[in-house]
Amino acid sequence: MWWISYRGEGRHGLDNIGVFDDDGKPRKRHPLLLDPSPKAHPLHIARGFALIGDDLYIANAWRKDSHVARYRRHDDSFRFAENVVTTREVTAMVHPFDVDLGDDGRLYVSCQDSNTVVAILPGSRQPAPVAEALRKQYPHGKFLPGTLVASAQGKLPDVPKPAPDVPAPQGLEVVLDVHGKPRHSVRGIVEHRKRLYVADEAADQVKIFDVATGSLLAEIKGKRLSKPVHLLLHGETLYISAAGTGSILAYEIPEGPPAGKQKARVVIDRKLDAPSGFAIGPDGDLYVCERIHQRIRRFSPEGEKKGTFIDGLPDMPEFILHVPDRLRAKAKRTRASATRRRAAGAAKHRASRKTR
Repeated sequence: MWWISYRGEGRHGLDNIGVFDDDGKPRKRHPLLLDPSPKAHPLHIARGFALIGDDLYIANAWRKDSHVARYRRHDDSFRFAENVVTTREVTAMVHPFDVDLGDDGRLYVSCQDSNTVVAILPGSRQPAPVAEALRKQYPHGKFLPGTLVASAQGKLPDVPKPAPDVPAPQGLEVVLDVHGKPRHSVRGIVEHRKRLYVADEAADQVKIFDVATGSLLAEIKGKRLSKPVHLLLHGETLYISAAGTGSILAYEIPEGPPAGKQKARVVIDRKLDAPSGFAIGPDGDLYVCERIHQRIRRFSPEGEKKGTFIDGLPDMPEFILHVPDRLRAKAKRTRASATRRRAAGAAKHRASRKTR
């Protein structure tokens, strides 16, 4: 099945995750993934989400209520469990875009309006120490707590305490709009083998950082790599969506530590209109969200067009994830087992009544 998060803005924005079967048809039972509850904290403008076991982490991007929420699996849907972290605990987390749970147990969040990537310690809502590389370079700099990757421009409109400027390439570049707010800033993130891959939209590149120290290791560039937004890890290949050229690129992760300038090959060459999230399906094809047309396009692994997969979505798609059927099968087995236990209990109760 497929999960799709939506833009969630405006009067008709959808603040939930749509669920579709493998053939692209809306699921009849629980077509929306998140089970609404009066006790649930409101979700508004959902962005990146990460499925870890039976827990679903979602970045809520609304500036007035920026947080990362955790939802817990309940049969075929998910119910709100808690807000893992909010701006109250991590002040740099304003307008979060993407979230990833690292191999080290830390939660990583890219924050558009502070143009930073922050790290949150496992088992708590507390920010991790500021990156060692930043503390060494700026021993007297007052960075926002939890900063692993800093901004090239520290003084931004919604940042409570201006952080020091960290010149590029170590710092993430940023482009402001006419109101002085970040228009192009940090976007997708992926943690893999103790390295953090960060989409630096304004710099037209993906940067690779050492998660232990925060040091910049390498920069991925490409002829079609303009305004990278979403990142996808598949095996040892990092896929990159470039909104500026309507392309998808691929970077083969080397065994050793990368250094200097790295190149990415083009998979889909300028065939997309406002691409956002994308995923690899069970057939190996690429499924890409197009925001403006509110649809999902399908391409072969070589980048050949295979038509529109899902059309007429109720809102602009943002992130997409294919969830293997084994998870649904597991839920069905759990329900079947519970049904058998209830039936056995009822039979035992009837038998005990007959012997009375």
